[in-house]
Amino acid sequence: MSTRRPIDITLDAQASARRIVVGTELAAPSSSDRMDLYYGTENLFQATIYNGAITTAFNPVTGAAWLFGIDPVFTSGHADQVLSENDQFNIEGDWADLNVAAGKISWRASLATTQLKATLDLLGAGVEYTTMYAYLWMLPSGGGHVLIAKWDVRVYRVAVDPTTATSVNPIGGITPAQAAASFVPIWGDQARWRWRDGGWQYLFEEDSQWRALAPRIIDGVPTIAWSDPI
Repeated sequence: MSTRRPIDITLDAQASARRIVVGTELAAPSSSDRMDLYYGTENLFQATIYNGAITTAFNPVTGAAWLFGIDPVFTSGHADQVLSENDQFNIEGDWADLNVAAGKISWRASLATTQLKATLDLLGAGVEYTTMYAYLWMLPSGGGHVLIAKWDVRVYRVAVDPTTATSVNPIGGITPAQAAASFVPIWGDQARWRWRDGGWQYLFEEDSQWRALAPRIIDGVPTIAWSDPI
């Protein structure tokens, strides 16, 4: 099972852009085809690179190095929020379709960086994502920098942060003693009264015995009487 989120992507090196395949054509992505990425995730990009048409695969320069990055600004020297250098590319076993010579490359990209977190933390509390810019470069061993593709990505904050999440105590049962300690009678203290067996009972302090209230009519007069200790 993969430990990274697989992201299939189509690129056109001739246009230096991300594309989608529509029938037999390479088309610009619509708003419904946007790429959403999430802070805290580990990703595996699986890219098929064409050279102007789906009938023409892009052939990378043999021995070239690769570089991928994501940043929210175009300022020179700004620390990239996400950066995958050559050692994160085309790792054996990452992608079954890997075939660099035929324009099928892969790379790992971590979105759990401190730089990305710091940038996202600057967003307002109700702002869920921000737009950033992704770049894939090919670096031939003989020198030069070839921009294979650039494209916009939405980078989302996460409400549950896997890099800082802490455990919480589950809701559990309480002991009889805890339940008794939390009991508050409905009417004031009333600790000496209780309702049981269909009637009121009272705890006599002198002998600590409960007796039921047993009203009687004696000689035609209503009278309060008490049962034997219960």
